[in-house]
Amino acid sequence: MPRPASGMDLKLVEAGKKLVREKGLYGLSVREACRLAKVNTGMFHYYFGSKDEFVKTIVKDIYGDFFVKFKGGIASGADSRQKLKNAIVAVGKFARDARKVVPLFFADLIYGRKEVFALVKNNFTGHISLIIELVEKCQQEGRLKKMPLPSVIAVLIPPMIFPAVIGLVFERQKVTSIMGLPLEKARALILSDAAIEERVELLLKSLG
Repeated sequence: MPRPASGMDLKLVEAGKKLVREKGLYGLSVREACRLAKVNTGMFHYYFGSKDEFVKTIVKDIYGDFFVKFKGGIASGADSRQKLKNAIVAVGKFARDARKVVPLFFADLIYGRKEVFALVKNNFTGHISLIIELVEKCQQEGRLKKMPLPSVIAVLIPPMIFPAVIGLVFERQKVTSIMGLPLEKARALILSDAAIEERVELLLKSLG
């Protein structure tokens, strides 16, 4: 049966993405997504069948949004180093904006959930090959030291992800201050666009 051209599935996905960013995957409620999208639960089951399929669709869509920005950042770079910087900045911003989703993936991967591993492998790896290509080009041009690729990736990627993850841990544990600063101010200093860009520049200089 062809789906009606109503856009209800898109409304549900947008509502789901909004809820996931606010509450994380475990906080996603089908009923709440339906209410937010103004779509009845019968239509939800018609389009997605189950909450698991709904989650998969949302995750793919979130990553798709990121990948568009990621490739746009690369395209806007004037040279290989700037392209690489833009790519790593995009990773940092994604980790910040999806910080209520990313830690759950790490937890599920650590505990061996094969379906989550397959989801990550099939949907969250497209950007890695592009980063590797840019690193290799920068090394060939003498813009980065000739180091093993795993070592370079280990320097560049974790500092983009873990500040966002740790920030979420502090939020969940009701921590109100960090190093004498209110949590909100500390978060702004660490996770603002300017802070992410500065951190990437420092990392690239350390590899230059």
